[in-house]
Amino acid sequence: MIFLGVDIGTTRTKALTYDTATHERHVVARPTPVIPTPDGDLRDADEVVRTVVDALGGVLAGLTEQELARVAGLGITSLSEEVVLVRADGTPLTPMPTWYHQTAGRSAALEAGLDPSFSWAKLRWAREHVATEEVATVTTLSGYVAERLVGGDHYAVDHSHASRTGFFDVRDARWLPDVFEATGWHSSLLPPLLPTGSAVGTLDATLAGRLGIPASASTVLAGHDHFCGAYGIGVRGDGELYVSAGTSEAHCLIVDSLPDDPLPAGIGVGRFVDGARFYLHRQLPSGHLYRHWRTLLGLAGQSPDDETAALAECPIGSRGAVLVPGIDTDTRSWLLGVGTDANGPTVLRALFEGLACAAFDLDVELADVSGHEITAVTAAGVPCESAVWREVRAHLTPAPLSISTETESPALGAAVLAQRAVTGEQAPAQPSSTIAVEDRLRVAYRAVYERFEPLAASVIR
Repeated sequence: MIFLGVDIGTTRTKALTYDTATHERHVVARPTPVIPTPDGDLRDADEVVRTVVDALGGVLAGLTEQELARVAGLGITSLSEEVVLVRADGTPLTPMPTWYHQTAGRSAALEAGLDPSFSWAKLRWAREHVATEEVATVTTLSGYVAERLVGGDHYAVDHSHASRTGFFDVRDARWLPDVFEATGWHSSLLPPLLPTGSAVGTLDATLAGRLGIPASASTVLAGHDHFCGAYGIGVRGDGELYVSAGTSEAHCLIVDSLPDDPLPAGIGVGRFVDGARFYLHRQLPSGHLYRHWRTLLGLAGQSPDDETAALAECPIGSRGAVLVPGIDTDTRSWLLGVGTDANGPTVLRALFEGLACAAFDLDVELADVSGHEITAVTAAGVPCESAVWREVRAHLTPAPLSISTETESPALGAAVLAQRAVTGEQAPAQPSSTIAVEDRLRVAYRAVYERFEPLAASVIR
């Protein structure tokens, strides 16, 4: 059988084919549509649907007629928190704020004691900006795309995405109508809930014919992209921590059970994509800061090899410079202790070290509040290709660090979750490589961390 994985990412939407017999994979990517505005980026859900269909057509064009006939299902994963207001005729009412929108509903969410990145904030924004009488239901971006692909009208939300709305009871897997209605919308608009990994139907016959695949192919809600990535590479057990290194660097600790005590503010909690476990989650704006500082330093045009060489020439400790990153959705950063002998690579190395120190703090916090020891750390994503990134992280981590060789883990996770939904079989874990640790480097990076901690506490903690 062949399964498809669709990953609707922040900047790119990817379609992947996964052959269960050979484990061969192919990927096609398209830019994820976005509407820039002076107040922040918005997303048009129908444009996303068209992009998904285009990406699927692109990746399927590489299959033979016999291979196309073997396609049995597709899984959809997407960036979380983004929502769609659906009219009675099944069309989206208006473009909605992206997950990273900085101001939409932020003040109201903070006043309500909620994470401003939650879907709750986007809905509060919409309540103040659009006509309410035209809305028939509310769903997530992935829920909308899935229904459009099957030609349905249920717009169900899976537990993984529901966990990032702000109005979902993670322990009992149910909506919280009172919290939802605090957005200004009536709870009658809440869509059905489904366990993550559930099929919502089979492909619309017309679409299936256009793509050249069987209309019997199941469409599966595969959940939040970070956790699909974890599942795809095999991070699935209690105490395993996944680092999804990208635009937003997610730290996801998988646990069999949640602690009885309430979790501290800032720690995300939700249902894992396997439908059985839970996760605890924090994140860093690593990719945002990396691109920002490379541009500021005039290094944006530098090749990866040249960057690695320049960073390797800088001593551990960045000549005393310390760069403290913001946490979660805070994209600010503080550069301290820069000497006259510093140059662009010095500051960029300070960013690598500062992000590693902040990541270590997040991981220790997740272990402490969960009561679960971190037994292994697995990272995936483009930054892992950097030798300097691997060195810094391996020596500032609470458990041995392995690097996955899978570059499309969310899309792969969506595909293998579709495989599990259709066949009941669980795909094997993908190979990873453990990074060797040297005692002398451990000592050096420990000194970096000890210098970082008081400075970080003085500016943001």
